[in-house]
Amino acid sequence: MVDGAAPLPAVVFWTALWCLWHSLLATHRWRALVQRLFPRWHAFSRVLYVLGSTLTLAVLMAWLRSVPEQVLWEWKGPWAVARWLGLAEAAFLFWAGARAYDNRHFLGLAQMRDYAAGRQPAEPPFRAEGILGVIRHPWYSGTLLLLVFMLPWTDVNLAWRGVFLLYTLVGCELEERKLLRDIGAPYAEYRRQVGRYWPRRRGTARS
Repeated sequence: MVDGAAPLPAVVFWTALWCLWHSLLATHRWRALVQRLFPRWHAFSRVLYVLGSTLTLAVLMAWLRSVPEQVLWEWKGPWAVARWLGLAEAAFLFWAGARAYDNRHFLGLAQMRDYAAGRQPAEPPFRAEGILGVIRHPWYSGTLLLLVFMLPWTDVNLAWRGVFLLYTLVGCELEERKLLRDIGAPYAEYRRQVGRYWPRRRGTARS
């Protein structure tokens, strides 16, 4: 431990502030506001959002890694095997999700293409193929695994991991409500058949 107490309140504050900013800029209200204020340029808002989120997250993580910290628990012995299995599962979920999702739309490239062609950007169709036929949110599942297994546990990363964990769970719930509102009955049936974070046992369905 480096002399001086770790600024844990600052760690929680800046991590939570990034999460709040990231969430607000993804809301329907914000996107509608951008479209109303910049009707000719709103097609670029998604790619700017992705770039801004990536850059600010990199800055935040660089600062968090520079904060003096005390190791609380390390992945040693058999636990090291569990850690690498967890990270491998997270990597698989991110890869499988990337194959199932419309990555051009996610990154904002499809919206820019439609803008250049003079078309109104359209939402991608609802899909349930590949990993999406097994779990509904592979990237959220992968994020949860990454938060658990990515590093030795310290007093500092316990604080920011906790914030990101809560943010991921709340974000997934809000995403569920958005999809249910936008897609309706097909998504409600999909929720009954497919688990949120992990596969549902055969013969079970959510009511």
